[in-house]
Amino acid sequence: LLSTQHSHNRPLWISDRLSLEFTEITYTENFTSRERLELLKHANKLSECIGNCERIHQTAVPLNYARHALRSLTLWSFTLPFGIVDKLGLLTGPVVGVV
Repeated sequence: LLSTQHSHNRPLWISDRLSLEFTEITYTENFTSRERLELLKHANKLSECIGNCERIHQTAVPLNYARHALRSLTLWSFTLPFGIVDKLGLLTGPVVGVV
């Protein structure tokens, strides 16, 4: 676990370590090269998915999109009490406070 904490990219480190563990498994009657290749294929696919997620995470959100989202959320927050007051009555205040 300590080496995981010191790695720069933990998910990729774990995926790489998983691949290394798969290659170190000895061949037996129940575990052949076909199973090993299948496990390594899944580990490789996991690494690709992690890389895709990292690219999405690193992509900057355009300023206009962020402003539009903030304004929409603000408008929704201010109109929420009017939409739920008929169903919740006096509980509207605490529910809006939690949301």
